[in-house]
Amino acid sequence: MGWLGKIFGKEKKRAAASPKKAHAHPKAEKAVSTVKRKVSEAHEHASDLKTGIVTAAHQQALTLHMLTHIPSHHPREDDPHYHLFEQAKARLKRQGLWKCIIDDDLCEGQPELHHTHVEFSQINQVDPKVIEKHLGLHFETDEDFQEWVESPGNLEVLCENHHRAHYGIHVIPGPLWEAVRYRKKGTEAAAEFLSNDEVEAMAKKETKVETTVQVGDKKVKLETKTETKATVRKKAD
Repeated sequence: MGWLGKIFGKEKKRAAASPKKAHAHPKAEKAVSTVKRKVSEAHEHASDLKTGIVTAAHQQALTLHMLTHIPSHHPREDDPHYHLFEQAKARLKRQGLWKCIIDDDLCEGQPELHHTHVEFSQINQVDPKVIEKHLGLHFETDEDFQEWVESPGNLEVLCENHHRAHYGIHVIPGPLWEAVRYRKKGTEAAAEFLSNDEVEAMAKKETKVETTVQVGDKKVKLETKTETKATVRKKAD
């Protein structure tokens, strides 16, 4: 064997003695990482349950008193742009879109048009320039702005229940109502409106509920809450 053969022969032996390290496919590595993270989270959650950190699902009453400030404005029917509102309604009906955009099991009552961004009664109290900035719009004149308020860009169809009644946008605070809008099927709504009569009726039907969770071979008590269920849906007064 020549000297070149001897050199390359040694290299082959060295390569055979040091096998290459196998590299996992990126997707496989990602999957393994995800599994490890979930296992770690599961351990953390179990630990939280044992130490009582987790709060059990419960209902919390909120009494809300609001003072609204409504500027002077023409009666709704005398608004020179009201016909645009009616035209939008007619167009939605022709196109088969006259139904609540939420369209879930909480829907009740007839469809109604809701002013999404600017209520008609607040039209003289909002700044068109601020509307332009936040919604990416451009109004050449104040007339353009007035027309937009009654146009599809500021209107959406809601059923009575999601508009101004039990789960209505007009009676539930914004952050909670947004959760109602995007509610997962089969879960309870983030909030619901109750009349004084309903609250009094619920107070007479309170029951104690003790919540426990199984952790390994032990049952861990989370919290004891007074739970009530609303069973009547009424239109807001």
